[in-house]
Amino acid sequence: MASKKRTRRRTKKQGLLMTLVFTVVAALTIYLAVSFFSAYKDINEKKEELSALQTKKEEMVQQNKDIEKSIKENDEAAIAEKYARENGYVKTDERVYIDITPGT
Repeated sequence: MASKKRTRRRTKKQGLLMTLVFTVVAALTIYLAVSFFSAYKDINEKKEELSALQTKKEEMVQQNKDIEKSIKENDEAAIAEKYARENGYVKTDERVYIDITPGT
């Protein structure tokens, strides 16, 4: 009978050990799953950011090509005037009219 008691104790210890192992494995699995989906989300956000930056780069490359073309055509005065007007500058003795009607 002494041997039966020992086996029961071992079985209870083994049961506790198995429960502990199962808990650790389950926690590790959950942690890895959360980490995976978090990384996946970050990757998708970075892909969207990369796409937006590539689009912006293409627009800037096209703008640079337009500027280079204008410079090659010796149209530097027109370029300077364009950028000056975009920044609110006007020529000497030039009248500027501002539309103050509602809704504009």
